[in-house]
Amino acid sequence: MVIVEFYGSTLDSDLRQMIQQNHVSGVLIENKNNNAQTRSQLVALDQAMQNAAHVPLFISTDYEGGVVNELRQITGERPSDAQIGASKDPQQAYKAGSGAAADLRGLGLNVNFMPIVDVLVNANNPGLPQRTFGSDSRLVTDMGRAYLKGLTDGGVVGCLKHFPGLGSANLDPHLALPRMDRSLETLNAVDLVPYRTLIHEGNVPMVMVTHIENPQLDPNLPTSLSPRVVTDLLRKNLNFQGVIISDTLWMGGISNTYNLSQAAVLTVKAGTDLLLGPRGLNETQTMLYGLQQAVKTGQISTSQIDASVTRILELKLKYHIIGHDIALQFAGS
Repeated sequence: MVIVEFYGSTLDSDLRQMIQQNHVSGVLIENKNNNAQTRSQLVALDQAMQNAAHVPLFISTDYEGGVVNELRQITGERPSDAQIGASKDPQQAYKAGSGAAADLRGLGLNVNFMPIVDVLVNANNPGLPQRTFGSDSRLVTDMGRAYLKGLTDGGVVGCLKHFPGLGSANLDPHLALPRMDRSLETLNAVDLVPYRTLIHEGNVPMVMVTHIENPQLDPNLPTSLSPRVVTDLLRKNLNFQGVIISDTLWMGGISNTYNLSQAAVLTVKAGTDLLLGPRGLNETQTMLYGLQQAVKTGQISTSQIDASVTRILELKLKYHIIGHDIALQFAGS
């Protein structure tokens, strides 16, 4: 249930331990961690990690375009979402998604945390420079649909983000927790339109929940830690049956208030299946220990863990990351 960050460009002892002994679900490839140096190096690393894994891994990244592109050193520049959205042509978004899928599969990656379906309510949003398709919810929906189809047609898992909508923020959640006092009626009319539409159409593999303070949704907890948002709104109200993943738990929007174990436990209690957040072996083991203690003390039920693991394995099976033999082993246990 955990996707980890790691340091360097080789399968060192720490990374091997996270994969083989801690049984992480996957890894996040990041430029700042020096994971992707050259094409041949990254291909070799991804093959080595998959060969070491008992259950094949999600190998994920943020392969966006414009400002955010974790593979820029290897693949060069890509158009931003703002540029694609300005064309108002979904075929351009489809080409961007299918091109991203071809690049990623060629490098051994299988998950892209895209498309961004935030509706840009605040034009000066500091966390989304050039990262959205636009300010019209219908345009964002159409472009997001096309990009996602390009990705998934190319065999790469896509992920809608940043639920329940970061478009009106005036703070970057990497640094602090944005307060966005938006009613459910407003969210339904604007921010949630892409999610509701695309989830209803049945082609969304994964949704990422981000860190927002919205007292109209939950007066006590950030969105990413809130059962009202994750379970009641996303899982039940919008009827999303796929994998729910947290935004990174070391981001300031969470880590300024909660330590990693607290955040992980609250995130799972909220209903999240897959956690982004630990950096390196020590943080990974700390997070897993916190989760294990929460299960032992009854804060988190084993049935909830089983449900999340089932959704994760079903997604890996659907995208041919694992085979039926591995899925049957878990079913038998």
